[in-house]
Parts: sequence; structure tokens; C-alpha cells
Amino acid sequence: MQKGYKEVTMSTLVKEAGLSKGAFYHYFENKEQLFNATLDNLFFSISPFDKEMVVNPEVSFYDYMQMYIDNVEKMSKLITSYIGEEATGMGYYRLMSDVANYAPEFHKKIMKSNEYELSFWRKVLSNSIKKREIKDDLDLEVLANQFQWLQDGIALNTIFSGNAKVMFVNLDRAFKQLYKCIKK
Repeated sequence: MQKGYKEVTMSTLVKEAGLSKGAFYHYFENKEQLFNATLDNLFFSISPFDKEMVVNPEVSFYDYMQMYIDNVEKMSKLITSYIGEEATGMGYYRLMSDVANYAPEFHKKIMKSNEYELSFWRKVLSNSIKKREIKDDLDLEVLANQFQWLQDGIALNTIFSGNAKVMFVNLDRAFKQLYKCIKK
């Protein structure tokens, strides 16, 4: 997070891990393998979108929306616990840039996760229309994307502002405002 993938050497990683070189290489063959394992743990240890989501038709859209916000907050706190409060913000942006440049397989996992998330929003919205919770004249594809884009945009804005604590407040406000516009 401080130096970026390219600038970090194996000797630095071995030293920071507090392991001997042999012990380190027992667990990881190279820097790329460690990077991918770290990314898996960082992004997918509590993310529900590493697989297709099952939607309970009894749960309201509003409740799913709240669960989503709570999950984003949990994930953010986990990431902060790993990288430290001072490394959030631009350090996180650098990490995402490094993922795009140095972890093509992981990049594919993120894209798959985004597909699962979009599918989740479609299912929840469709279920909510059937339950007459939200309006039935909406373009589900556009609306599902809007929920995903709202979270992505607020997260990116938070990264640049350097104030991670406002993310959940802003996400909650934005989701509730959009919900107000679509509810019956």
C-alpha cells in the first residue's frame, strides 16, 4: 500500500513478514502468489459476491439494501484493519491500480464478482416488483446498475477525499433517496 507492487522486493516482504527466506518460500513461490493470496483474503474473505446469491423472497428490498450497506461497512473495516487507517484513500487506489496491472487472474475474479453483484440487484428488484414494494414500470437493468454504480462512485469519491467514515453515511443516504424514488 505504501510502495506499490512493482517497488516492493522479495527481501522486503520476507523481512516484514518476520520469517526466514526458507520459511517464506515454503508458503509462497513468489511475490505474485503472495499478492494474489493477500487480495483473495482482503476482498473475498467476507464478500458475499464470490458466488451467485440466493435471494429470499420474504426479505424486503429495503432490508436487502440495509444488509448491503452493512456488508460494505464490514468489508471496509476489515480492509482498514489490514492496511491501517493512514493507508486508506490513495493507498487503496494504488492497490486497485496494481490489481489491474499485475494480477490479471484476480482482475477476472473481481469482474465475476461484479457480475454476481449485478445479478443480486436484478433478483432483489424483480422480487420487489412481484411483491409490489417498488414500481413495476422500471428498467431493471438500468436500476440494478444504478445501485452498483452508486456504491462504486461513493467508494471512489471516499478514496480521494481520504475520509472513509463518510462512505457509509453517503451510501445510506444515496440508497434511501433512490429507494424513495422507486417505491410504490
